[in-house]
Amino acid sequence: METLEWVFSMQGVRHQRIDLFRSGAAAHARMIGEARKILRENPMPTRLVVAHRALLPVAWLLARERSVCGISVVCHGSDVWDVQGRPRRCVEGQIMRRPGVRVVAASSFTAGAVSRVCRATILPPGLSQEWFDTLVEHSAREKKPRSGVHLVTAFRLADWRDKGLPQLMAAVAALRRPDVHLTVCGSGMPPADLRAAVRAHPHCVLRPGLTDQELAAEFAGADIFVLATRTRSGRHACGEGFGLVLLEAQVAGTLVVAPAYGGSPDAYLDGLTGVAPRDESVAALSRVLEDLVQDPQRLEQMGRHAAEWARVAFAPERYARLALSRLL
Repeated sequence: METLEWVFSMQGVRHQRIDLFRSGAAAHARMIGEARKILRENPMPTRLVVAHRALLPVAWLLARERSVCGISVVCHGSDVWDVQGRPRRCVEGQIMRRPGVRVVAASSFTAGAVSRVCRATILPPGLSQEWFDTLVEHSAREKKPRSGVHLVTAFRLADWRDKGLPQLMAAVAALRRPDVHLTVCGSGMPPADLRAAVRAHPHCVLRPGLTDQELAAEFAGADIFVLATRTRSGRHACGEGFGLVLLEAQVAGTLVVAPAYGGSPDAYLDGLTGVAPRDESVAALSRVLEDLVQDPQRLEQMGRHAAEWARVAFAPERYARLALSRLL
């Protein structure tokens, strides 16, 4: 949502963000009350942009206000491929099919997943100008001399199992190369079992709570960025609807290894700026890494292509125009 706020500000679109700080009926009621107050104080034509489909019932109630001229709902990934038969999902699906509701998917994969409910337009995630410039700036700095091949991964640390870190650590260990190192970056407090898992792997280092500058330096200094997210449907669904961190790494000039499944193919050019294993097994991931680490020239070339492609395809000013056309 921060990027969309930047887009609206850059394009001169008046907007007001309202967050749901906790779950439960009382929190939803407070959100509705706050939004109604804003809508009635400023009776200009307003389109509601909903950041998660679970808030569609709230938006539908707010759409009764005279100033509301439509709803745009952003579907990311696992939020549209979990259990479909639950009553809440049925209600959300009915709203998504209503006139005046525009469904916006983060990738072609997500658009396909939601197609059984309705049609969707595609708007991939983007980067704000400030974050984009930070990544480019760090990629231009001379890399610190260090031996070996350096892999980086990054995600919310509480989700380390869903993000495939156990399989990634096993794949690196299977290379039997002491010169291949893995740095795990992420937000949030690292769980105790994650710390224990990292300590058990001498090739692995944990770096939680990095600043934007520090994270950009990790992306730019890596030889390979790896995201090994598991894709799973059902009540505890997980997966990458797009994989924004893959884009961030490429803007910083680093090639990527993407998840085997999900919406990540929209986030890189296969064989040119990144690759993916054929399946989610440790063996498949290890084979991909082995092919890459034994060819330093290929690493450098793919990293250069990654920067060239990502900085053009996802240039902030270009993305801002696309976002407005898709959302409003």
